[in-house]
Amino acid sequence: MFTPTEFSRAIDSAMSQLQAAQQALRESTCSQIAPLTINLSELSDKRIGEMLDTLPMGYGKSEKGYDYIYVIQVQDEQAGVVTKLRAQLEEAKKTLHDYSKINSENKETKTLYVGRSKTLRARLKQHLGTEGRGVYSLHLQRWATGNNAEIAVFIMKFNSVESSLIQTVEDTLWAYLKPAFGRKGER
Repeated sequence: MFTPTEFSRAIDSAMSQLQAAQQALRESTCSQIAPLTINLSELSDKRIGEMLDTLPMGYGKSEKGYDYIYVIQVQDEQAGVVTKLRAQLEEAKKTLHDYSKINSENKETKTLYVGRSKTLRARLKQHLGTEGRGVYSLHLQRWATGNNAEIAVFIMKFNSVESSLIQTVEDTLWAYLKPAFGRKGER
């Protein structure tokens, strides 16, 4: 029989887990965050391949244990770039349905997307290019190449960090940066 004492023990256990997560977050570090930049008008298979060629694929033995969080942001200070991109994606979603969610409530943002992946190169090819039909992603090359706007992809690399902690970091960045596209939370 489930008793108030068992409930109290469960709460104590949850508090211990949260304290351990808090300590792990304080101690967590990520590698230097160096952006990859590209103009939306330059998105082509060749250019995307060149840009992402140095990134890990995530499939090899030496790449096991790594997790990546990435942030895609507009670098241009042009007024209304994100608003224009939001409208363009809304139009594109009328014909294909494998695009990221549009977050209409996140009005004042330059962040397009916050995500996480173990297979970083493949995931970014989906966001920047046309790969991964049926996979929810930005697929920017399909609909955003008519824009003369710089975007940057910021990548954070984590080694052997517990999945729930990485998820907490991603969710925290998502809540702080309020991206125009994508979902918050584990898939």
